[in-house]
Amino acid sequence: MLPRLVLLLTAACMARAEFLRVEVHMKDMDCASCSVSLGKAFEKLRGVKHVDLSMNDGAVILELADQNRVTLEQVWDAIKRVGFTPGETKVVVRGAVKGDALTISVLDKTIKIEGRAAESENIELKGTLTPPPDPRTPMKLRIAE
Repeated sequence: MLPRLVLLLTAACMARAEFLRVEVHMKDMDCASCSVSLGKAFEKLRGVKHVDLSMNDGAVILELADQNRVTLEQVWDAIKRVGFTPGETKVVVRGAVKGDALTISVLDKTIKIEGRAAESENIELKGTLTPPPDPRTPMKLRIAE
């Protein structure tokens, strides 16, 4: 019985699913004090390990902690609250791929995949998303080749 329990616990740990890195580009990132406010907002967000802001590139890069529950909607909303407009978002995400869908179990979220990804219970993908104009619109992850 004990070996089976150890196997189940090991499988549960290996099946973690979450965003690992998020890089959001903004065309209107032109206010230095607003950028500082944005950085502080992300530093307070539970699950954010490191924040890097680049006014020159108009981007914020978030490195996320293991087993975080940070969603893209939270990231995009924080950017909007400071007065910027979130744009193209590059991500590194871990989840389960079945068919053309990526399931992020920790967040209870499924994202449609555009591109090729091997079916797997625990796969790390790199890709790009664009914030949908309507929050009810399903997200699409374009896999980086």
